[in-house]
Amino acid sequence: MILSVLAVVFFAAAAGFGIWYGIIMKPNPPLATAVIHVMTSGSSTSITSTVPVDSPEYGENPPLPNETIEIKKTTFVVELATTAIEQTRGLSFRQNLEPNHGMLFLFGSGSVQNFWMKDMNFPIDMIWISGSRVVGFAENAAPQPGDPLWKLKIYSSPDRTDKVLEVPAGTVAKDAIAVGDVIQGL
Repeated sequence: MILSVLAVVFFAAAAGFGIWYGIIMKPNPPLATAVIHVMTSGSSTSITSTVPVDSPEYGENPPLPNETIEIKKTTFVVELATTAIEQTRGLSFRQNLEPNHGMLFLFGSGSVQNFWMKDMNFPIDMIWISGSRVVGFAENAAPQPGDPLWKLKIYSSPDRTDKVLEVPAGTVAKDAIAVGDVIQGL
């Protein structure tokens, strides 16, 4: 009995690790279904789990719904990254980012937000936002395509950051974006 319980715990932990490894490292193409057999003393249970087959493959990054926002009379068209998977993927694998375009990461509450340049192909500026005000930024973050996780530079926002806007590198300087600027449309 104890061995059966340990086996279930081991396989559940391994499955959980596999999911995060797939999201962070190199996801495998999704399977249509997975069947898990759990055996305890004298009984057997089968669990079938369906995985969406239209999930993006490794290296793909489909566009997200977008909105427009304004900072200092400059209008930006921004894709909205609202889920953990969208936020983890970010702008990875994209080939470029047009001027006055970006990706807006919306978090449930304000705290320190940590970003990396995993699988990025171009430099960006990261604008840290609390409420509707700029609270800081990281300029000209360099891409690190193909670098292993332990070599990635981490960009950390100030505390109470609840949104992060990624825009093409040089935007902060070009538009003279400063701490305290108000973002319209949030």
